[in-house]
Amino acid sequence: MGHWLVMVKKRRVEPTGGMAAVIRISIGNQALRLEWKELCTMNASDQDDYVRRGQILLSDSGSKFEIGEKLGSGAFGQVYQSRYTKKNGTEDGIVAVKLVKYEEGEDADVQREREILNLCAPVENVITLKKAFTFILDEQHFMLFAFEKYGLSLESMLKDRIINVPNTLKVGYIVLGIFEHLQKLGIVFRDLHPGQLLFCSDLVHMKLTDFGMAQQAKRNKNTTKEANTYVYAFDAASVAFLLVCCRTDAKVMDKPELTTSAFVNELRGVKDTLLQNNMMFAYEFVDELTRQMRGNLSYAKLQRALSAGLVTFDPDDKFILTDSVPSMLA
Repeated sequence: MGHWLVMVKKRRVEPTGGMAAVIRISIGNQALRLEWKELCTMNASDQDDYVRRGQILLSDSGSKFEIGEKLGSGAFGQVYQSRYTKKNGTEDGIVAVKLVKYEEGEDADVQREREILNLCAPVENVITLKKAFTFILDEQHFMLFAFEKYGLSLESMLKDRIINVPNTLKVGYIVLGIFEHLQKLGIVFRDLHPGQLLFCSDLVHMKLTDFGMAQQAKRNKNTTKEANTYVYAFDAASVAFLLVCCRTDAKVMDKPELTTSAFVNELRGVKDTLLQNNMMFAYEFVDELTRQMRGNLSYAKLQRALSAGLVTFDPDDKFILTDSVPSMLA
């Protein structure tokens, strides 16, 4: 049995504050509903804070990072606000520092992430990496990634609410543009969800962050019916699920190791979701995505199909601020 795209609705479990999930696995026209209430295996979010507020971290070159408040954590790293001072003593303002722990001699994953981030430096709407280096703290090895400081995530914006159709289309349009550039660089992101999209304080710009799951891959031109791991198909298909997140209370668990046929079956399920949730504006986009699953992907065509979902949509327009999309001034 292969891996499948899974739609997940999360809810908080009291009193521990942990998360439970109702998991619906769609296989063809059948659906299996499971309840899962176990805590995840130990990861960065389960561990004690790696550093304390006010602690100074130094690179070998002399750059200095003064740790501030903790911003969050995930499976692979913890993120802190930090004051960045360059080696010449010039202050470079506040940055977001991601700390990733690894075992001695097993730094391949963190080095891969740094290499991919450097390759993505010219890509518009990808978070900017300012500095990256390894260090040892209390006999534990770490990689420090210092990123430009951005605001709240799309996940935060979608908490207990949905966003309007023009904003949903703009989110999808921007992500498709990012993935088009990543495809040209031979990079597969593999981890799209609302928590990976950050907004600046006034909602003018949105950027993609966290390349911990990203991989470099050669273009796969195998278009046979069961072409395994059609490398760019998952990124494109994940945008359809992102649109669903913006307009429903569903979340996405991603499973990138799929055959082409499995992707097509999953997208059929997405079309049913669109009908059930009055999301016909995304129907033509999903149809175009399904047609492209067995051939070479064209993000330009996908953007056109998405734009066609609303006659008045203009990708150059700014995000619309409404009661459900409040201004997030710093």
